[in-house]
Amino acid sequence: MNRRDILGNEIITDCIGCSIAKGDIELPGGILYDGKSIILAADPEIPIPGFLIITSKRHIQSFSELLEDERTEIGNTIAWTETAIKELDIAETVTLVQEDRSKHFHIWIFPNQEWMKDKFGLGLQHLREINSYARENATEEDIENVIKVIEKIRGYMRSNNISEKA
Repeated sequence: MNRRDILGNEIITDCIGCSIAKGDIELPGGILYDGKSIILAADPEIPIPGFLIITSKRHIQSFSELLEDERTEIGNTIAWTETAIKELDIAETVTLVQEDRSKHFHIWIFPNQEWMKDKFGLGLQHLREINSYARENATEEDIENVIKVIEKIRGYMRSNNISEKA
């Protein structure tokens, strides 16, 4: 599948999740958390500050395929990530999304921001429309903000010793 990331790089892969896990794709702002079984980073294709994706290092498709320690690592990562997003005033709420239709297991940690509510409303039914809008209307400043927010979250992680707890 060929597509472009928010940095303008072409993504050529059969499985974007496997490419992320192998380090073959440049992630905006780099990897936030490189755990035993997962990677946490900004979505490489959608320029929304604070929109993060947890990607399994194993090529699996469903939550039911996760091992117990993987579920624990994911749960801990979601908990501190959601806390960071809220405490850093990136968004007041988040939406978590995981669906088995994807080729590779991942979870969206989607920040529900005011502009989204004002323009589209909030809720799962609006996420694809919000993503399309963000991709089609992205400015250089939007992309810079994605990277700045990653740095803010990385600083939050360091100051709270997160990498040791996840």
